[in-house]
Amino acid sequence: MHIVAILLGILGFIAVWYWRLQVLRDAAQDGRKAIETVANLPRKMRFKNKAGKGGLSVVDDPREAAAILMLEIAQARGTLTEKQEAAIRGEIMHHFEFPEGDANELIAQAGWLSRNAGASHVVMSRMTDFVRKWPGMSGKELVDLDGMLVTVSEAEGNPTDSQLDLLTIYREKTGLRV
Repeated sequence: MHIVAILLGILGFIAVWYWRLQVLRDAAQDGRKAIETVANLPRKMRFKNKAGKGGLSVVDDPREAAAILMLEIAQARGTLTEKQEAAIRGEIMHHFEFPEGDANELIAQAGWLSRNAGASHVVMSRMTDFVRKWPGMSGKELVDLDGMLVTVSEAEGNPTDSQLDLLTIYREKTGLRV
């Protein structure tokens, strides 16, 4: 009988300590979640601020502007096709060294930012000015972007007149001659 009482005491002792460890583990997980929430707060606030504004005024990265330029070139032919989107994704992955998921996100974000931006030639002019005036932007990078735009314009065959007009706007604003 004494052995049974001792065994029950040991089992009770283990159960109490197991329960206490579970409570500590849950508290640690809650603390980690709180820390992650606080760490992500600045990013969430920036996104909310951008989402409230919308449009081209929130573009703050030349890669976003380049993605918008490529979308404008592609959409000058009509609705964005799978080939055009694949060409844009390929250019982003190659030149910006983005993984496929990040390239898709950049394309989606560029589409969201430019959805109500106005006429293509206005968007092309504005984003070209943004890219051209970006600190540290080199002539080689502007030529590379021109090549990216040409690749997108040729995704569905020869470029249309409207695509060529947009390429001309880019080239005139950047001082490139072809």
